[in-house]
Amino acid sequence: MPNYVLGIDNGGTATKAAIYDENGRIVALDQAKLETLTPHAMWTERDMEQMWQANLQAIRRCLAQEGIDPADIRALSITGHGNGLYLSTADGGSVRHGIISTDCRAQEIIDEWLTRPDLHTQVQAKTCSTVWAGQPAALLAWLDRYEPDVFEATEYVFTAKDYIRFRLTGEAKIELTDFTGITLANLTTGDLDMEMLDYLGIGHWATKIPPRCRSTEIAGYVSDDVAGLTGLRPGTPVAGGAMDVATCAVAAGLTTQDELCVVTGTWSINQILSPVVHPEEDIFLTTSYPDDSSYLILEASPNGVANLEWYLKNVIGRIISTFTPAPISDREIFSLCERLISEFTPSREDPFFLPFINGTTLTEDGRAGFVGLTQIHDIRHMIRAVYEAVVFCHMLHIEKLRDYRHLSGGIRFTGGAANSLMWAKMFADGFGTDLHIVDAEESGTLGAAILAAVGCGIYPDLATAAAAMTKPSRHTVTPTPEFTDLFAQRFEHFKRYINRNSLKQHS
Repeated sequence: MPNYVLGIDNGGTATKAAIYDENGRIVALDQAKLETLTPHAMWTERDMEQMWQANLQAIRRCLAQEGIDPADIRALSITGHGNGLYLSTADGGSVRHGIISTDCRAQEIIDEWLTRPDLHTQVQAKTCSTVWAGQPAALLAWLDRYEPDVFEATEYVFTAKDYIRFRLTGEAKIELTDFTGITLANLTTGDLDMEMLDYLGIGHWATKIPPRCRSTEIAGYVSDDVAGLTGLRPGTPVAGGAMDVATCAVAAGLTTQDELCVVTGTWSINQILSPVVHPEEDIFLTTSYPDDSSYLILEASPNGVANLEWYLKNVIGRIISTFTPAPISDREIFSLCERLISEFTPSREDPFFLPFINGTTLTEDGRAGFVGLTQIHDIRHMIRAVYEAVVFCHMLHIEKLRDYRHLSGGIRFTGGAANSLMWAKMFADGFGTDLHIVDAEESGTLGAAILAAVGCGIYPDLATAAAAMTKPSRHTVTPTPEFTDLFAQRFEHFKRYINRNSLKQHS
């Protein structure tokens, strides 16, 4: 009997499902696009029923691809974007649209919290994370202020992947990597911190937060109804899963504390492992790691590959569609842009792009835009500037990581940019070091599948499963010294502009 496991990833733009064998080889893969709703500027929402249907569709199609016997699926597990907010009724219905982690509606709440002199002691020293607008804590406070009726209608407060697991199994639980990374829990104890919630004014929501489970724990079983909708076997075990940043790190084979894992996606994720927490540091996010012995420390922002996706869709794509009646694929647009970039040699005086399409607190107006355009520049320079800006965003975060951890190891590189040799070369030049491209077609689904393999007993622990199912280095991209120098000069220019226009300069 084959030992197959199913990994599901509910990301920023799509739901993906993949079946893996016990060696980490993809047997079947499918995805369903998800629509991002923007009813107001800086809001990003999702229709929760559409997300659920996308999961059902992706699972069905996966099983159908190779005629897989559902009895051969030993277990499944789910990952999804961390933070954001998904409010559910007792039967799995949505109270309102889900809120994605890139949402900025609660920034006014964050600004108020940041004026409190004891915020660090009451919150950040307990969570080892900063506060920001896309977190459940801030969003719950915003809902209390502007949509108070949702409290009584809500039975459960979920993150994305925990909501989908609830729909699959009927068991309401919140998994530990998500729970400790959303400013509701004391990181060191793993428990709900009522003193902190009361301090933030959201203590009454504690009754809506489900019991906890661990990443590799079997947290429920596929219900009869869901089996009929998906083709899965009733009673198939469902492991707890993990936040997407953790599953990507697992798939990348991140096991030592001197290495850096860079994930390029909707968010720019830069992360390291630590055996201890750092309550004295100003860290963006710290969360539990699925191995139960480490913490995952991140510096990140919601302004990674999303910047390029926005530019290709809303600028390049619209220009092309004006002159070409036939539809053009995203891949064709991407290839065209890379060809245009290759037509010129970049220089220090080229324009740069502010990669803040999803907002930022780094600058006074918190918006994206081009800086330094002159009459000698054209669309090629603008396209390259957007590519470079995503690299700059990661470089900002990595600088901060290096402030409190010596990183002598390599960089494990995964995500959307890893599929473009040209873009990966820009990252290598910007970082000034080798990039080890992770050999995983879909890091999120692979990481989730590894957790499922441990949960159902195929492997005894996470380290053994990761060693068997990952192939950390597909190939290595090496920087070119002269371009590393150019990136360093342009990065300093970029930072000077940010610093001149930062909020601190105007406070």
